[in-house]
Amino acid sequence: DSKQFRIEQIDATHWRLTGQVEVENTGNQGQKFYAGLVEIDTETDQLEASGHVLYETPLARIAAEKVVFNTRTGTGTFFGASGMASIGDRADKSMFGSLEPDVYFYGEMVQKTGEDRYRVTKGGFTTCVQPTPRWEIVAGSFSINVGDYAILRNAVVHVKDVPVFYLPFLYYPIQDDGRSTGFL
Repeated sequence: DSKQFRIEQIDATHWRLTGQVEVENTGNQGQKFYAGLVEIDTETDQLEASGHVLYETPLARIAAEKVVFNTRTGTGTFFGASGMASIGDRADKSMFGSLEPDVYFYGEMVQKTGEDRYRVTKGGFTTCVQPTPRWEIVAGSFSINVGDYAILRNAVVHVKDVPVFYLPFLYYPIQDDGRSTGFL
Protein backbone atom coordinates (compact mmCIF):
# COMPACT_ATOMS: atom_id res chain seq x y z
CA ASP A 1 0.00 0.00 0.00
CA SER A 2 1.47 3.36 -1.07
CA LYS A 3 -0.49 5.31 1.57
CA GLN A 4 1.64 5.81 4.63
CA PHE A 5 0.93 7.87 7.70
CA ARG A 6 1.91 8.04 11.33
CA ILE A 7 -0.56 7.88 14.24
CA GLU A 8 0.23 9.60 17.52
CA GLN A 9 -2.01 9.58 20.60
CA ILE A 10 -1.94 13.00 22.29
CA ASP A 11 -4.23 12.07 25.20
CA ALA A 12 -7.11 9.69 25.89
CA THR A 13 -9.39 11.18 23.20
CA HIS A 14 -7.04 13.20 20.96
CA TRP A 15 -5.14 11.67 18.02
CA ARG A 16 -2.74 13.16 15.43
CA LEU A 17 -2.21 11.55 12.02
CA THR A 18 0.57 12.79 9.70
CA GLY A 19 1.72 11.78 6.23
CA GLN A 20 -0.60 10.62 3.46
CA VAL A 21 -3.67 10.57 5.69
CA GLU A 22 -7.04 9.17 4.58
CA VAL A 23 -9.94 9.23 7.05
CA GLU A 24 -13.36 7.81 6.21
CA ASN A 25 -16.41 8.99 8.13
CA THR A 26 -18.66 5.99 7.51
CA GLY A 27 -21.37 7.25 9.83
CA ASN A 28 -22.06 10.33 7.71
CA GLN A 29 -22.82 9.64 4.01
CA GLY A 30 -19.46 8.03 3.20
CA GLN A 31 -17.46 11.22 3.68
CA LYS A 32 -13.68 10.98 3.23
CA PHE A 33 -10.89 13.35 4.18
CA TYR A 34 -7.39 13.34 2.70
CA ALA A 35 -4.66 15.59 4.15
CA GLY A 36 -1.07 15.86 5.31
CA LEU A 37 -2.08 16.45 8.95
CA VAL A 38 -5.31 15.42 10.70
CA GLU A 39 -6.14 15.84 14.37
CA ILE A 40 -9.19 14.07 15.76
CA ASP A 41 -10.85 14.43 19.15
CA THR A 42 -13.02 11.34 19.61
CA GLU A 43 -14.88 12.87 22.58
CA THR A 44 -16.11 15.97 20.70
CA ASP A 45 -16.02 14.39 17.19
CA GLN A 46 -13.93 17.38 16.07
CA LEU A 47 -11.62 16.87 13.08
CA GLU A 48 -9.05 19.47 12.02
CA ALA A 49 -7.07 18.92 8.83
CA SER A 50 -4.42 20.90 6.96
CA GLY A 51 -1.91 20.32 4.19
CA HIS A 52 -3.58 19.73 0.80
CA VAL A 53 -6.98 18.88 2.29
CA LEU A 54 -9.54 17.10 0.13
CA TYR A 55 -13.08 16.40 1.37
CA GLU A 56 -15.08 13.95 -0.70
CA THR A 57 -18.66 12.65 -0.72
CA PRO A 58 -20.47 10.70 -3.44
CA LEU A 59 -21.81 14.00 -4.89
CA ALA A 60 -19.20 16.64 -3.96
CA ARG A 61 -15.49 17.41 -3.65
CA ILE A 62 -13.88 20.31 -1.82
CA ALA A 63 -10.16 21.10 -1.78
CA ALA A 64 -9.01 23.48 0.96
CA GLU A 65 -6.00 24.81 2.81
CA LYS A 66 -7.57 23.89 6.15
CA VAL A 67 -10.81 22.42 7.52
CA VAL A 68 -12.46 22.27 10.94
CA PHE A 69 -15.25 19.67 10.87
CA ASN A 70 -17.63 17.92 13.27
CA THR A 71 -17.87 14.32 12.09
CA ARG A 72 -21.02 13.63 14.13
CA THR A 73 -23.09 16.52 12.73
CA GLY A 74 -21.46 16.57 9.28
CA THR A 75 -20.89 20.34 9.51
CA GLY A 76 -17.73 22.37 9.30
CA THR A 77 -15.70 25.20 7.81
CA PHE A 78 -13.28 25.01 4.89
CA PHE A 79 -10.70 27.79 4.48
CA GLY A 80 -9.27 28.78 1.08
CA ALA A 81 -11.62 26.32 -0.61
CA SER A 82 -12.67 25.36 -4.12
CA GLY A 83 -14.69 22.46 -5.34
CA MET A 84 -17.53 20.99 -7.30
CA ALA A 85 -20.89 19.52 -6.49
CA SER A 86 -23.10 17.39 -8.68
CA ILE A 87 -26.63 18.62 -9.13
CA GLY A 88 -27.38 15.06 -10.26
CA ASP A 89 -30.96 14.26 -11.12
CA ARG A 90 -32.10 17.67 -9.85
CA ALA A 91 -31.57 19.20 -13.31
CA ASP A 92 -32.27 18.25 -16.90
CA LYS A 93 -28.97 17.24 -18.58
CA SER A 94 -30.09 18.91 -21.83
CA MET A 95 -29.68 22.28 -20.05
CA PHE A 96 -25.96 21.40 -19.67
CA GLY A 97 -25.30 20.26 -23.25
CA SER A 98 -25.71 16.59 -22.23
CA LEU A 99 -22.83 16.97 -19.73
CA GLU A 100 -23.09 16.08 -16.07
CA PRO A 101 -24.85 18.96 -14.28
CA ASP A 102 -22.09 20.16 -11.97
CA VAL A 103 -21.51 23.43 -10.19
CA TYR A 104 -17.96 24.69 -9.61
CA PHE A 105 -17.32 27.08 -6.72
CA TYR A 106 -14.64 28.74 -4.62
CA GLY A 107 -14.43 30.98 -1.58
CA GLU A 108 -12.21 32.32 1.15
CA MET A 109 -14.47 30.38 3.50
CA VAL A 110 -17.05 27.66 2.76
CA GLN A 111 -19.24 26.57 5.66
CA LYS A 112 -21.25 23.36 5.52
CA THR A 113 -24.09 24.29 7.87
CA GLY A 114 -26.38 21.30 7.29
CA GLU A 115 -26.92 18.25 5.14
CA ASP A 116 -27.71 20.31 2.02
CA ARG A 117 -26.85 23.82 3.26
CA TYR A 118 -23.74 25.85 2.53
CA ARG A 119 -22.55 29.42 3.11
CA VAL A 120 -19.71 30.86 1.00
CA THR A 121 -17.80 34.05 1.89
CA LYS A 122 -15.92 36.07 -0.76
CA GLY A 123 -16.32 33.55 -3.55
CA GLY A 124 -18.06 32.61 -6.73
CA PHE A 125 -19.61 29.83 -8.76
CA THR A 126 -20.29 28.71 -12.33
CA THR A 127 -21.68 25.73 -14.21
CA CYS A 128 -19.42 26.43 -17.21
CA VAL A 129 -17.05 23.49 -17.77
CA GLN A 130 -14.46 25.41 -19.82
CA PRO A 131 -10.90 25.46 -18.38
CA THR A 132 -11.35 29.25 -18.09
CA PRO A 133 -15.09 29.63 -17.37
CA ARG A 134 -16.94 31.85 -19.83
CA TRP A 135 -19.18 33.12 -17.04
CA GLU A 136 -19.36 33.14 -13.26
CA ILE A 137 -21.18 34.91 -10.47
CA VAL A 138 -19.04 36.30 -7.66
CA ALA A 139 -20.41 37.60 -4.38
CA GLY A 140 -19.41 38.90 -0.97
CA SER A 141 -21.46 36.07 0.49
CA PHE A 142 -24.03 33.56 -0.60
CA SER A 143 -26.07 30.77 0.94
CA ILE A 144 -27.20 27.66 -0.88
CA ASN A 145 -29.95 25.30 0.17
CA VAL A 146 -29.50 22.52 -2.41
CA GLY A 147 -32.79 21.61 -4.08
CA ASP A 148 -34.46 24.85 -2.95
CA TYR A 149 -32.67 28.18 -3.43
CA ALA A 150 -29.49 30.26 -3.39
CA ILE A 151 -29.34 33.75 -1.88
CA LEU A 152 -26.51 36.03 -2.98
CA ARG A 153 -25.48 39.41 -1.56
CA ASN A 154 -23.40 41.92 -3.53
CA ALA A 155 -23.36 39.66 -6.59
CA VAL A 156 -21.56 40.50 -9.83
CA VAL A 157 -22.06 38.53 -13.04
CA HIS A 158 -18.78 38.14 -14.95
CA VAL A 159 -18.62 37.15 -18.63
CA LYS A 160 -15.10 36.23 -19.78
CA ASP A 161 -13.66 37.95 -16.68
CA VAL A 162 -15.53 41.19 -17.43
CA PRO A 163 -18.02 42.37 -14.76
CA VAL A 164 -21.29 43.04 -16.61
CA PHE A 165 -24.06 43.22 -14.03
CA TYR A 166 -24.27 44.06 -10.30
CA LEU A 167 -27.07 43.00 -7.98
CA PRO A 168 -27.08 43.95 -4.28
CA PHE A 169 -29.34 40.94 -3.58
CA LEU A 170 -30.28 37.92 -5.68
CA TYR A 171 -32.66 35.07 -4.89
CA TYR A 172 -31.94 32.18 -7.27
CA PRO A 173 -34.47 29.32 -7.12
CA ILE A 174 -33.15 25.75 -7.40
CA GLN A 175 -36.28 23.61 -7.36
CA ASP A 176 -36.12 19.82 -7.63
CA ASP A 177 -38.89 19.84 -10.24
CA GLY A 178 -37.01 22.37 -12.41
CA ARG A 179 -39.86 24.90 -12.17
CA SER A 180 -40.11 27.92 -9.93
CA THR A 181 -40.74 31.63 -9.91
CA GLY A 182 -38.21 34.34 -9.22
CA PHE A 183 -35.62 36.48 -10.96
CA LEU A 184 -33.87 34.37 -13.61
